[in-house]
Amino acid sequence: MSPEIGTDQGSFLSMVRVALTRRGAPVPRPGPDIPGADWAERARRIQAEALDRWEELLARFTAELEAVAGVVHRAAPAGIPALVSRIARERQLSRVVTWSEPALGLPDLLGRLRAEGLEVEDGSPHLGRPAQPEAVESIRKRLDRGEIGLTGVDYAVADSGSLVLVSGPGKGRLVSCLPLVHVAILRPGQLVAGLEEVGVLFEVLHRQAPPADSPSSVTFITGPSRTADIELSLTRGVHGPKELHVIALS
Repeated sequence: MSPEIGTDQGSFLSMVRVALTRRGAPVPRPGPDIPGADWAERARRIQAEALDRWEELLARFTAELEAVAGVVHRAAPAGIPALVSRIARERQLSRVVTWSEPALGLPDLLGRLRAEGLEVEDGSPHLGRPAQPEAVESIRKRLDRGEIGLTGVDYAVADSGSLVLVSGPGKGRLVSCLPLVHVAILRPGQLVAGLEEVGVLFEVLHRQAPPADSPSSVTFITGPSRTADIELSLTRGVHGPKELHVIALS
């Protein structure tokens, strides 16, 4: 992320608001203009509000995601394996590729998924720098065989029903892109109201991360993959998952 994002954030978000207004989409709320504001303190307040307003924000997020054919489930962490297994069985699927367990933050989740009868593979092996082309191709082939991709999220946006995934160790970027079905785990505190809040959190992330550890990519996901041809016939899953399921942890 460019260092100039912080100083130009207001003008950038103003352009976003204008563009969204033309399309009739939800408009990001203007944030407070506080010269010299402490970014870390602003991020702390956003995260505290995200926890306090979890149920309210989740209701908004659910309505927006369902409007673009996404599905939201509620579950406790212990219920995730059975829920993922049910999603797989209903679609006659059996293979799951995942982020690493540390990235998911749920110890022994992969073992419990296997106990449900699923074939499970970590889709985020360590490649080293630079990654060898043959290693990358091997990962792509394994991911391409995956029928369900299981990830966490870094942030989610209630106003648009979007997930935000930031690249990092153990968080394979293709896990959310190649499988037929994407299942994402959303935790309380990760769901914020709008793009304004995400911009502040990104600014803090950029300022705190050493240059070598800065994320190489940020992905926004709003519903399943959708493609329209010249006649505007809509097809799902041509360039990504046909289904998106979000598991909101209770």
